[in-house]
Amino acid sequence: MSEIHKNLNTIAITTRDPIEQKDALVKIIKIIKSRSIDVIFESHVASSLGVQGYEFDELTKRARVIISLGGDGNFIATCRKAARSGAYVYGVHTGHLGFLTDSTLDGFGGFLDQFLAGIYDVERPYMLRANFNKNGKITTKLAFNDIVLMRKKIDTTSHIDAFLNSKHFNSYFGDGVIVSSAMGSTAYNMSAGGPIIYPLCDAYSVTPICSHSLTQRPLVLPKEFGLEFRSNDDVVVLIDGQDRLDLIEFDSVDISVSGIRVNLLRHQGRDYFGVLKEKLRWGHQ
Repeated sequence: MSEIHKNLNTIAITTRDPIEQKDALVKIIKIIKSRSIDVIFESHVASSLGVQGYEFDELTKRARVIISLGGDGNFIATCRKAARSGAYVYGVHTGHLGFLTDSTLDGFGGFLDQFLAGIYDVERPYMLRANFNKNGKITTKLAFNDIVLMRKKIDTTSHIDAFLNSKHFNSYFGDGVIVSSAMGSTAYNMSAGGPIIYPLCDAYSVTPICSHSLTQRPLVLPKEFGLEFRSNDDVVVLIDGQDRLDLIEFDSVDISVSGIRVNLLRHQGRDYFGVLKEKLRWGHQ
């Protein structure tokens, strides 16, 4: 069992919009400090509070636990930055859906008490890796949810050639392709008709977006398989909807499951399928 709860004296907090989250910040700071734990902040959050802050890399050196406050977008951004550090991320959602985050603000105090008592789980999902190739030079990006290749202009279609383990296996004609991690399978992938994959499965999916061929179907691949995509069209690559690169500026992009995993703190016994039932309203007419 993980023992990160022992001798925990500092917790870090990050949020994308500290002004919008001001009331939530005040509340969560009070909850943490009432347990005799210090709180530190990412630089832009600290500036809004008028206190000292740290750049994210320094933040993860000073605190083993990072609270992502906000919605799923902030949680994804935090996981992407924290994956290489070994820090543990816990998501508190203040938005509407909160699919990836673990608790509401009102429920955070209860989780913190359980956590300090050693009652919690740790999930370690794999990140996706995209290697953009240009004349032998590699630019690497990590994704938590998905990597999307899609047409840049609305009045054109895209032609994207796909290679599986270096062998050409498909050409996608249409709006594009979604490569989704298991954790991200309930996001854009699901909306495009892709499969839901249990988050801790060693697999990922490839889902065409509005394909011009009725025979194109989503694929589920084991993590050992690698993909390569090439296109001469005006195709943009979106990394978790947060980073954007033009594929035409590169020779190709290689996408696979990374060996890097992110550490997520969870309520003990968190019911993933119960979350699906609640958020997707399964069983409701």
